[in-house]
Amino acid sequence: MNEELKIKFWGVRGSYPAPGAETIKYGGNTSCVEIRAGERTIILDAGTGIIPLGRELAKRKSSEMILLFSHLHHDHTQGFPFFVPAYIPNANLHIFGPGGTPETVKRVLEHNQSAETFPVSLRDMPAMKDIQSVRESQVIVWDEENVRVTESNIRLSPDALVIRIYKSHAHPGGVYIYRITWRGKSVVYATDTEGYVGMDRKLIAFARDADVLIHDAQYSEEHYRGCLAGFSSTQGYGHSTPAMACEIAASAQTGELILFHHEPAYTDAMVAAQEAAAKKIFPASRAAYEGMEIDLKAVRHFEGDLARSNPINNTKIASSGSTPSSQ
Repeated sequence: MNEELKIKFWGVRGSYPAPGAETIKYGGNTSCVEIRAGERTIILDAGTGIIPLGRELAKRKSSEMILLFSHLHHDHTQGFPFFVPAYIPNANLHIFGPGGTPETVKRVLEHNQSAETFPVSLRDMPAMKDIQSVRESQVIVWDEENVRVTESNIRLSPDALVIRIYKSHAHPGGVYIYRITWRGKSVVYATDTEGYVGMDRKLIAFARDADVLIHDAQYSEEHYRGCLAGFSSTQGYGHSTPAMACEIAASAQTGELILFHHEPAYTDAMVAAQEAAAKKIFPASRAAYEGMEIDLKAVRHFEGDLARSNPINNTKIASSGSTPSSQ
């Protein structure tokens, strides 16, 4: 039995794709992360990174997968119309995300592929598609039998892959943060969230002891505060700085921090500077890049003593409130 738990990054930019000579190292595709748990495939967001991932999944002949939307802003859905498995009749797609009603995700995807905007409708994609909006109180379970949505107090089999949800309000319209757990290992995906003054205590509790925390770190401190030449302040936009991400990782005592959702206007050198700044605060930090893979069995967990002595605990970091206004 395949017991590997691996993460692969297919799109790491925020807001809009950024191809070009100055973004080659980290990549220009928008948000998409693949998690492989044994033979199971979980996809986080459908930015343009899902397009090359879809071609790879078709080559692997993967027939069943879960797609999780953190939220439904365009940079997290724009790649789905070009997702090859959705055009394969024997593929089975379980698609989940936030919304006011169980039909919200489906309605957004249908609108994105309406006759006025795209030549192929959602209905005309021949794959089997189970599409539903889920609530924060619900749990997505993928076990030996099937994929299902249930309540958190059920008994689970040892081999069950479990996806829990935390709804953050630190982004316009709210955003779902996911925790994927399998065989004692956990990954937390926290994109499109902005640091609170005093930190988001609920996010810290949700990410506690995760092996890997993938966290939004779109803006440098100078950019965020409006002190970077050529860039306006982004306080309230719903995105974090590396220091904000480090603050959460250290307080939650996660194993590794992956900086994610890079500002599309940043060159490779600027993203590298983001990574260097984070490492000074939380040494187990890296900036995500396209093609980057993490084997969770190889992740060394962050020690509690180091968390208590980490400089971030003695550093005051300015944050905004939770009323942001952009993707």
